[in-house]
Amino acid sequence: MTQIMKKKIISVVLGFFVVASTLFTILALNITPVTLKRDIFEYEYGSVISNNPADYVNANESVINEVKLNFSNLKNEIGLYKVSATYAGVELPFYIKIKDTTKPVFTLKQVVFNINVNEKIAALNLIDKVEDQSDTIAYFLQEDGSKTETLQFNKKGSYIVDIVVEDVVGNQASKLRAKIVVGHLGNHPTLEGINDVEVVQGTRFDIMEGVSASDGNGNDITHQIKILKNTVNTDEVGTYEVIYSITNSQGNNIQRTRKVEVIKNESEKKS
Repeated sequence: MTQIMKKKIISVVLGFFVVASTLFTILALNITPVTLKRDIFEYEYGSVISNNPADYVNANESVINEVKLNFSNLKNEIGLYKVSATYAGVELPFYIKIKDTTKPVFTLKQVVFNINVNEKIAALNLIDKVEDQSDTIAYFLQEDGSKTETLQFNKKGSYIVDIVVEDVVGNQASKLRAKIVVGHLGNHPTLEGINDVEVVQGTRFDIMEGVSASDGNGNDITHQIKILKNTVNTDEVGTYEVIYSITNSQGNNIQRTRKVEVIKNESEKKS
């Protein structure tokens, strides 16, 4: 073999390795390994669970679009679920944990409840609305820390009780207090939400918004409320009066007066 021929062969071989090396370098620069951002991702119960691969894996933009998530085992219930992300045939398993750390929020139908002697009263029946993503229970919290869902009083009088709502994982709402009137005081109706208010001139005033009535035994008789007086004119700045009246089936009646102050519309004033 001549010297010239040997040099040509060596040149071709070197050229091949240069080209191959260049191609591998280009591929290495354009292919980013897909890695998990972490092993466990946590979501609050009831929240939206992301199905965007970019929230779970590290990769460049072109690769992210090729990543497939497998959430077939996932349920929107409290628990730990094994899921995965797959790219180029490689499966990366990870976990999604759904937890509940949100305390329930609740409101009472009213703050005073009237019952008869030895009548059983349930905490749940005193509650107007509960806001929570999971199932809840309502109970009376006793002074010794014990819980009971019902109470019964064998003597006439007034009693202050603490009411608590708790969800299935033990999150407790802030306790609310109510007054239980037992016996001969227990037949008087109640009117709630009759607070003095300010109304901006030219706006609508809902005379019944937030107003409720009970017959004295925990029954809602809001629909029986009568308006004895209503001088409110939201077109004119001034102080007005509304008188509410409610009578229960025993003939007992109460009346409450609300002051409504119509104030100047500042936005109109500036214009």
